[in-house]
Amino acid sequence: MTWVRILVGAVWLNGGIEKLLNPDFPREFAASLQAGGFISAAPAFFRVFMQNNVVPNAELVAQLVRAAELAMGLALILGLLTNLAALGSIALSVMILLSQGGVSLGTGLGSPQFLTINVVMAVLSLIILFSPAAKEASLDAGLSRRRPGLSPLLTNTAGRRRRR
Repeated sequence: MTWVRILVGAVWLNGGIEKLLNPDFPREFAASLQAGGFISAAPAFFRVFMQNNVVPNAELVAQLVRAAELAMGLALILGLLTNLAALGSIALSVMILLSQGGVSLGTGLGSPQFLTINVVMAVLSLIILFSPAAKEASLDAGLSRRRPGLSPLLTNTAGRRRRR
């Protein structure tokens, strides 16, 4: 499970680094939103959210997405605040999924679009969130050994008190 956590982290870190290395990313993101990208295929409730909240603040949102991908990637790779990073990964995966129109089972001869990368990332992040094994080789594990009271929060395990 540690490898799954690191793999998911690497995917987010890769996306964040790509956005970081592209100085035009915020303007390109804003231009794409203005042209209807990430909005036209979204379900109605999400389209309204995007038009009212994201489009007017597109460059700020682009910076936040960039920072979130970098932070989640590093946190998952290092295993630091893993549960919080996994929750962020689920949320961002679902938001990206919704902006692309959600999932579909295909119609007629159309191929199913159920197992997209965003669905896979969300499911793997959910597994990481609830799996103590995903936190075994992590900074969270080290913190929970030093502070057993944090174990349920950091590693989903009961903390063991040290004998004195």
